[in-house]
Amino acid sequence: MNNTMFSGYSDVITVDDLQSMLHIGRNAAYGLLQSGAIATIRVGKKYIIPKASVIDFLGLNTGAKPATMSLSGKARVSLERSK
Repeated sequence: MNNTMFSGYSDVITVDDLQSMLHIGRNAAYGLLQSGAIATIRVGKKYIIPKASVIDFLGLNTGAKPATMSLSGKARVSLERSK
C-alpha cells in the first residue's frame, strides 16, 4: 500500500489533523500521543507530530507492524463492566 492517502497533509501535523486522519475523537488522539503509540515531540503544551509517525503507527511502511495500545487499569475495568 502506498502512502498517498495522507498526501494532503503537511509533514508535521496537528492534533486536529490526527483526528481527521484516523477518524477519531480528541480524547483518543491525546491518548495515542500520551501513551507513546504515536511518536511525537512535546514543546510546552504543544505536540509536534510527524506525519511519518502516524504512517508508522498504522503499519503502512513496508515491513512495519501496526502499533498497539494497551488499556490502563481504569479503562480495563470499565471495559469489563460494559460486557
